[in-house]
Amino acid sequence: MLLLEHAHEALMRLATELAERGESRLPTERVLAQRLETSRTTVRKALDRLEDDQVIRRVRGRAGGAYLVGVTSQAAADGSAPLCHPHGILRSLNTVKGIPEILHEQGFRDGTTVISAEVAPASARVANALGLDQDERVVALQRLRHADGETLSLERMYLRPELVDLLATEMKSVYRTLRAQFGVQICVADESIEIAALSSSEGELLDQPSGTPVLKLERTGYDQLGRAVEYSVDLFRADRTRLHVRTQSPVTPRRM
Repeated sequence: MLLLEHAHEALMRLATELAERGESRLPTERVLAQRLETSRTTVRKALDRLEDDQVIRRVRGRAGGAYLVGVTSQAAADGSAPLCHPHGILRSLNTVKGIPEILHEQGFRDGTTVISAEVAPASARVANALGLDQDERVVALQRLRHADGETLSLERMYLRPELVDLLATEMKSVYRTLRAQFGVQICVADESIEIAALSSSEGELLDQPSGTPVLKLERTGYDQLGRAVEYSVDLFRADRTRLHVRTQSPVTPRRM
């Protein structure tokens, strides 16, 4: 019953977010089950509840699926309008946290699909970030992140070669695993942010059209000893992600 409640809550949040974006169709049962890391039976029962509450309607046939009731595509508004709506994920640049922890704190159901995990030669960029020789072998991960059953980000992570035993773990929360099993804490991260366009292969993984704008975050993570242990390039869906940063003047504020 608890699994059903979690799936139902996740799908309700997803329905709200889709409605805000003017999108009406939910992912398929198979895709939702994979992304929510639960069974198709649980997803089907959760969708039954949404249908009973008239949140969705089901359509059979080739173009069938689950559609939100009363949602139509939004017309273009005058002036600038945010791609990400209030129920999107807030990605703070003020702290160093893994995506599962961020999603849990904000009440989202997280999911991770490991696309590839291997030891591979470091490119010049990766080697420079980690302070290694070019072509020295590193741990290379590619993962797809989900929030409430919908794609959120595509991540490419590279770790120092001495962390090769990480490949024997589930690789869903690398920061937590590094801390708990390897005694490595990512304490500081240098990040740069830019707008990028999805390639066709990236778009297929994120379930978005080729050329869709995304937030590209390039990060080097340092451990408690000051060593560069992680280099990552993350592509976040701009329609699901908001960035937050707090800055402070070097002048100490006085109380009035």
